[in-house]
Amino acid sequence: MKIPYDKLLHFAVGALITALVVVVTDSLAVAGAAVLLAGAGREFYDAYHRDTNTADIWDIVATCAGWIPVALVVQISQR
Repeated sequence: MKIPYDKLLHFAVGALITALVVVVTDSLAVAGAAVLLAGAGREFYDAYHRDTNTADIWDIVATCAGWIPVALVVQISQR
């Protein structure tokens, strides 16, 4: 199964946002909220700009999934 490039970009951005927020706040919960807000915010924007964008719930899922690898690394490194 090939993962669409768009979903990989959402995943990467979610991981980047997570890493940045964890560095600044030292909180995975705050990072999770930031990633969810960013993903949902982008799709909300896309929903109101249908001439150039397409809203997709799976884009939010892909963005939020970027939180997982960063959270695992943070948890393992804190042991």
